[in-house]
Amino acid sequence: MKIRIRGNSIRYRLDKKDIEILQVEQQVSETTTIGPAALHFTITAGEPCIKLEQTTTTLYVPAQQLKTWMLTEQVGFSMELPNPDNSTLQILVEKDFKCLTERNEDESMAFDNPTKSC
Repeated sequence: MKIRIRGNSIRYRLDKKDIEILQVEQQVSETTTIGPAALHFTITAGEPCIKLEQTTTTLYVPAQQLKTWMLTEQVGFSMELPNPDNSTLQILVEKDFKCLTERNEDESMAFDNPTKSC
């Protein structure tokens, strides 16, 4: 899973392996170690909300919405979640496509890019 954070938005990109785990276990997680600590990001089925507890961010998405997204050609979905300060957090969850330019990154589990020319 790739996570991009910018201002009040979080973008999650899941590859084929992440989606396989999500289908079987009803949740998928990613951990980034920073020195002696770690950040944890999880997507799981549940009532739509996001929770930040200590070093863990958990995004809850309705099970049917996840299922539809995982089992169809749908690229992604977005959510707007309210914050206590009356701002909103923009969430985008997408399938991770292979890049069109060469990168030093393992993309073996990424989805074929639909804009790839023949």
